[in-house]
Amino acid sequence: MQPNTTSAAIRRRRTSPVASIGIGTTGACASGGMWGSSDTEGQRIRAAARKHPLRSAVTYLSDPMASQPTPFQPVTHATARGLRWIDGHLDLAYLGLNGRDMRATVPATAPHALTLPALREGGVRVALGAIFTECGGNPATEAVAYRDSDDLEGAHRAGLAQLEWYEAMERAGEIAIVRTRRDLARALAGEGPLGIVILMECADPIRSPDEVAWWHARGLRVVGMSWAHGSRYSGGNARAGGLTPIGRRMVESLDASGILHDASHLSRAAFDELLATSNARVIASHSNAAALLPDSERHITDAQIAAIRDRDGWIGLNLYGRFLAHERRATLADCVAHSMHIARIVGASRVGLGSDLDGGFGREQLPLEIQSPAEYARLLEGLENAGFSALGGTVDGYTHANLARVLDASLPS
Repeated sequence: MQPNTTSAAIRRRRTSPVASIGIGTTGACASGGMWGSSDTEGQRIRAAARKHPLRSAVTYLSDPMASQPTPFQPVTHATARGLRWIDGHLDLAYLGLNGRDMRATVPATAPHALTLPALREGGVRVALGAIFTECGGNPATEAVAYRDSDDLEGAHRAGLAQLEWYEAMERAGEIAIVRTRRDLARALAGEGPLGIVILMECADPIRSPDEVAWWHARGLRVVGMSWAHGSRYSGGNARAGGLTPIGRRMVESLDASGILHDASHLSRAAFDELLATSNARVIASHSNAAALLPDSERHITDAQIAAIRDRDGWIGLNLYGRFLAHERRATLADCVAHSMHIARIVGASRVGLGSDLDGGFGREQLPLEIQSPAEYARLLEGLENAGFSALGGTVDGYTHANLARVLDASLPS
């Protein structure tokens, strides 16, 4: 949970005020109190404070969907719609199930920033759309909640509801689920609606490793074994512990299905044990540099960044203000500092954007200069001024091609 949070926005996930979560060493969640707000949308989003508990040189690889990378040049808000972005982390189903009209435009005065039209306005062609579930809540009243890590059926229902939301949006023509390399290429080319690569943020909805193939058949392509508070498979960034015995079996099943690993919420021990158990690629879909904000396991260390480099993975910049700066409003300069620090280690061909936009926080928790997807473009000029192109970075690489390369290598043909 975020400390001392107010107003229309913070992290994650409840439709009604409930108690704060405590985690025991067994990995099961225990419910406790949460806070609400005066407006329904604010309450739903602010009640999500759990997702981000704050305390607890490579050459460019060309875009597989394009013949030549675009060299860096100054980019302004007005040119945003000429860009192609892949956003590496968005909680679309969570927002939709908690009452936000994801088909609506976003008024300039709205406390939130994210809907499908807003993504189109910003040039987002593909996003990793999360299935987020929250351990420790009341599944009778909360759309994404399940009792604890032993509540296999509750977690499964909460995850399945979000998968079905994506499927319903696909049937309505609002999105296209990216299941194959061809689907990815079509979405990046603008042939159809927003492409969604389904990412599971905490693997508890998968009732056993034997169920992985079923989820893969339904479209699941990326999995983070744990959210902050852990799972029955691994420790999380707010709960110590490595992989559990069944977690090691889960890694084997994910690898057998070709599902990409997301390390963003893993504990240090779970990260190390994942890499010891699997030889597969690893991404951190929405993580910033621990070297710049060292007092939380939510951020990734230089050693972890180097390990992702050695697996030919990818790391996405998280735009949540408290993950960019300490006790002040985050700015574009903070975004650039995190991306540049990571790029100097992992390589400019392995970084991009995993905004986590609106996943429980509103505009007042975004960087001052980036208040909507249409302003993602401001990252590019900041990166160029900081010397990103001297590291081999390109506009195409940062906006989409770096992550497209990793996805293309993991998706079925």
